[in-house]
Formats: sequence, structure tokens, C-alpha cells
Amino acid sequence: MKPILKQLERRGFLAGAAALAAGRPAGAVLPVPPCGALCFKILRNGTPVGEHHVAFTQSGNCLRVDTNVEMVVTVAGIAVFRYQGSVSEYWRDGVFTSLASTVNHNGTRLVVQAAQIPGGYAVQSTKAGDYRYTGSPPMLPMTYWNQAMLKAMILNVETGRHYPAIVSSPGWNSLPAANGGTILARRFDVTGKLHMSLWYDQNGQWSGFEFHVLGHEVYQKYLN
Repeated sequence: MKPILKQLERRGFLAGAAALAAGRPAGAVLPVPPCGALCFKILRNGTPVGEHHVAFTQSGNCLRVDTNVEMVVTVAGIAVFRYQGSVSEYWRDGVFTSLASTVNHNGTRLVVQAAQIPGGYAVQSTKAGDYRYTGSPPMLPMTYWNQAMLKAMILNVETGRHYPAIVSSPGWNSLPAANGGTILARRFDVTGKLHMSLWYDQNGQWSGFEFHVLGHEVYQKYLN
């Protein structure tokens, strides 16, 4: 797998200093939280098993988003499943430009890199191999924080495969927060190749997540 991220950084994120000098807005169309971070507690069948953190760094018209996930499932005090994932994605003028992810899925290492090309993205991954995606809808990474993902071709940052989103919205819910209180957010159910539910609040901020893989997994957001 060729290292494509460095050239993308030069072309995208590191160009932010010049954009800042020009006075362009930073990530104006993206739902970046005012505090610059999102944090979630992960529960499996009601028991805490890990955390999911997202950090946002802006430089001029460029945005870097770093995601880190750690999860350990134990049975009778013995770890039976471990998951660690890190993703760095880069955006310029509100457009996704590149991504690099590394996942340790219970001992299996998976790597994905994606780079913007004319009309789409070139993808290199451990599982899906190397390919190019062009056309409509545009591709966006499955990192959840950006609600626009639900209207895009979704790039799985673990496998490198991509899927169209089939989405319905049952309505609004009051979600329990990880550190007390509640969050009013709208639910979106994703079906097809993907099966999960996501919540976003009135400001478009990612507020909750639910799926079934190892059991009943739920994300509870920490309120700032």
C-alpha cells in the first residue's frame, strides 16, 4: 500500500496557513462543535466497554478530524474482544479531501487510505484492495460526526468498502447523556448494507449511536 497521506497533507491541510492569511472561514459548513471535541461512552448490553473520542483542529479553511476508539469486552473478568481504531480525516473548504485509518479488530490490523481525485476518490485498503470511486453521490467517511454522511456514498473506514445509505427518520427522542441530563435529538435509521441508528441534535451535532454486533451497543454522549 503506497503512502498517499503525506502528499494530501501538503495539498490540503498544510495549505491552511495561506488560507488563514487570506481570511477565509474555517470549516464554515461543517458541524464542528464549539468546544472542538465529541466524547462518547460505549455500552454493550448496558455495561460500559469503552469510549469514542473525536477532536477537531482548524487551520484557515482546512479542518483535521481525529477519531480514536477503544473498546474491550470481558466475560467473567477475561477480555474476549478488543477493538482499537484511529482515523485522521482532512477537509478543505467544507470538502472531504483525504483520510488515513488504522484499526486493530481483535488482533487483525486493517488499514484504509483515501485521497481526492478528479470526480471522486482513490481508495487503498487491506480488505477492499485499491480502487477508484467517481460519480454521484460524493463519498464521505463513516465517522458519524457529519450528518451529511447520510446523503453520501459511505466509505467504511475499517474495510475500505463503500455503500449507499438507505435512511429513514422515525422522529425525535430524548437521549440520556453519559454524565447526566438528556439530549433532544432526531433519530436516523440506516439500512441496506449497513444497519445502525444515529441521532443528531437541533444544531446538527452528533448526539447518539446504536448498533448490534457483539450485543446491543449504545453510545452515550458526554455533555460539556
